[in-house]
Amino acid sequence: MIAHNEIVKTKVLIIGAGPSGSMAAYRLASRGFKDLILVDRSEFPRVKPCAGGISPSSHRFLEKMGLDHLLSGLQPGAVMRRMRFIGPRGQSIVMSTNLKAMTINRTIFDTALLDIARERGVIFVPRFMARELIRDDRGRIVGATDGDRRIEAAVTILATGGHNKNFREKYLTDTRPLRLIYSRIGWWKGFDLEDGTMEMVFDRDMLPHYGWVFPEGNGVVNIGVCLYEDRLKGRNVSDVFDMFLRKYYARRLAGATQIGNSMSYVINTSGRVRHVYANGMLCAGEAGRMCNPATAEGISYAMESGVLAADAVMLAFERGSGSAPDEKSLAYYETMCRKAFNLRLGRAALFSRAIVSPLFNLMISLSTTKFCRRIINRRFGDG
Repeated sequence: MIAHNEIVKTKVLIIGAGPSGSMAAYRLASRGFKDLILVDRSEFPRVKPCAGGISPSSHRFLEKMGLDHLLSGLQPGAVMRRMRFIGPRGQSIVMSTNLKAMTINRTIFDTALLDIARERGVIFVPRFMARELIRDDRGRIVGATDGDRRIEAAVTILATGGHNKNFREKYLTDTRPLRLIYSRIGWWKGFDLEDGTMEMVFDRDMLPHYGWVFPEGNGVVNIGVCLYEDRLKGRNVSDVFDMFLRKYYARRLAGATQIGNSMSYVINTSGRVRHVYANGMLCAGEAGRMCNPATAEGISYAMESGVLAADAVMLAFERGSGSAPDEKSLAYYETMCRKAFNLRLGRAALFSRAIVSPLFNLMISLSTTKFCRRIINRRFGDG
């Protein structure tokens, strides 16, 4: 722990212990890099409002990292075997799939990722709310403070997800206008849902996004909505959520019991990677807008970008002089992210535009064809 008024020095500071931050820390530590500190504003386990969909892309990435065993040990969880789509015209189709996909409550999943980093010796500091980033006289980011404690670092990895408004305005170089996705989610027990089935509802009011029901195991489901800010049309996202529940699930919710309160959150996304490195700071996951614009899936992007950030940092210190990292190696992180994600983000953005056109209705109508099923599977599997 860092004491009151203490100043700590480290080579790498990672702000945020979600999937991107924890995977960056795990990668660094597993490669023998020990001089790092991982901080988060919360204690873990902590509640994270998210549907918890572990996509095929996430499965493939964990397999590549040799961590595929991690998912099998997490309980409760639910494996997805069928996807039920309800189209804008009310048409309903059920697609059986052998894609690797499941849902795990993010409280469980994120804690598991943090645990594997801590097992490698990573120092984790909870309840560190990074209020300000520290700049040197050249304008370079050299750490962060929570207003009391101060952590100074040669490199900072920002992995704060969508909660980075203050940082975005003060420190980030990506000045593209935001088009935020607003989301709300709740949990119920005793909801009538066939085992292994997820439901996605493409209501006209939310296009190109949707509402959903995902099983989480042990008889629990999460139900949510996500839609662009401009689709709210002056409404609160909680009002949209309540209308969605009444319109599609009033009967099935009558026999279910809600667990806790519903929660709202925002999602940062874009169609391409830009400005994820500047002035000694690397932005990973949603902090760098790396999230699927069609499905709002971000776990796979978060984990992979965290590892890419770690690889860039290790290369920078290998090529640097003394404790100073090589700037070109750090800047190469952006090229690495573009190569990894731009094609996927671009295809998702195109598919998102197709959803609001007559093409999507046609695809659902023709969903018995292998071609249309393959397109839908790939897009919602983030393949």
